[in-house]
Order: sequence, then structure tokens, then C-alpha cells
Amino acid sequence: MTSPEAGVLLSVTMLRPDEKALLKALRAADVPVRTALLGDMAQVLAGRTAPPGLALIRNLSHREAMGVARRLQLAGVPTLNSAETIEICNDKGLQALLFARHSVPHPVSLHAFDYEQVRAAVAELGYPAVLKPVSGSWGRGVTRLCDEGSVAAWIGGRESADAAGKLFPVLVQEYIDKPGHDLRVVVVGRTPVVAIQRVSDDWRTNTHLGAAVRRVEIGDEMRLRCAQVVDALGEGFYGIDLVEDRTTGRLLVLEVNANPEFARSSAQHGVDVAGLLAAHVAADLRHRAARPTS
Repeated sequence: MTSPEAGVLLSVTMLRPDEKALLKALRAADVPVRTALLGDMAQVLAGRTAPPGLALIRNLSHREAMGVARRLQLAGVPTLNSAETIEICNDKGLQALLFARHSVPHPVSLHAFDYEQVRAAVAELGYPAVLKPVSGSWGRGVTRLCDEGSVAAWIGGRESADAAGKLFPVLVQEYIDKPGHDLRVVVVGRTPVVAIQRVSDDWRTNTHLGAAVRRVEIGDEMRLRCAQVVDALGEGFYGIDLVEDRTTGRLLVLEVNANPEFARSSAQHGVDVAGLLAAHVAADLRHRAARPTS
């Protein structure tokens, strides 16, 4: 049985506005919470501090987040999100495979492990196609390939920086003609709590690339897609990116972020994401405390 007094360990790289809001919300919910930088994990893993009832993983580095979560889980500390979920969400290729296995609508995506496979994948999908590193955030490294010249240019630039091909695999994905925006839906547990539309004249609609943000109502199809993602990944705290295919009108899951930022958008749309996550964590701790030990 987990004591509710064990509280929460908030694993961070730094205290951004998001984590500061989480700390405030957890304390307002009477949840004991302490923060831990990477260097603090040695004491936690050695059992020299009181074991937390749950660890919230908010480390910025994908590899760091996955490593911390995996070690805490092996030490008997449940984490939100789980190490397995963080690993999948940090790799767009793994997500594509998971979505295909669970019949989650997703753009057709092909792995490429060398330059010739990039050419073959683009030829199979047709122009334009989108090439993505399997790991990365904020639209970095995402390229639209519109013709043979752009493929050759990408390969030439990549070979000069990565002659040995150590940065493979990459993901080659069908291009979705979207109506000038995509959607980000924040999910807490199983529940979509807010949806925002990211609008841009650029084909990439990342807020870090200047996309404007506005709140939209969570429609039935959005709820369905979020439910399909949670069924595949398990309950957690997610930012689910959705895109509408202007040609078919169908809503597709583009990718899932296991460490979504929310403070800046919350200030615009007015939904207290930190408070909702704190309430979910408090309920989870109570559930664990009530669970009989085997």
C-alpha cells in the first residue's frame, strides 16, 4: 500500500513556468511535492530519501526523461508518464508503428535506414513528401520534399554532416494538405481537457515557428482520436497533435508529446491545465493508497 503522504517527486531539468504552475497546483491540492534535478536522483535511487508515491517526469531532454523514468520504475516508483510511453512518444517512427498496429488514423509513414531508402520511400509516396528525424521537437529537421532536386539537396546536405549515416533511421511521411492549421489537444489521464488550433501561413504549424494559437471546442472526432491514442499508449499526460486532411476531411493523429508545455497557452485559453493535472495526480495517489498490498 502506498501512503498518500509519500507525495510526488517532480523530476525536472529546470523550473520553467509550467513546472512552477504544477508545484503551485499540487500544493493547493494538499499533495506533498518535492523537486529533483538529475543529480538528486542518486539519493532517491539509493533509498536515502523517503520514496515518493509517484514521480512526475518533466525533464527536457528526451533521453534524460526516459532514463530517469526507467530507473525510478525499476526502483519501485510509479511514474507519469511511464518510461515505455516516453520512449514511444520520443520516437516518431515508434509512434507510426504503434498507430498502424492499433488502427489509429495516421499519415502513411515509411522508415528509411539509408539514402537509397529515402529515395525509394519518396518515390512510393509521391511528391510532395515530408521527411522527419524520428526524434526532435519544435519542427526542427522536418523537411518538405517537392521534387527530385529537393531530395538530392537534402541527401547532399545530410551526407556532408553525417557521412557515416549514424543519424538514421528517418521517417518519410505522406504530405497532408491541411487547411492552414493543426490542432493540439491536451489529455489528462484519459480526458481531453482543452484543444487549441495552431494557425500559420507556413506549412509547419509549430508555435515555436510563429503559429498563432486560439482555443476551439473539443469535437466528437477529436475525442475519438484521443481515446484511440490513450487506448494504444495507456493513460497519461499528453499533447496530441491532430491534422485535418483538406482533401478527405478526415482527422488524423500526427504525433503525441509526452511532456507537453502548457503555461503559455493556458494564459491564452484560460483552462487550468496544471490544476487538472494536480487533481488527477491527487486521485491517483488516493487510489494507490487504497489498493491492498499483495
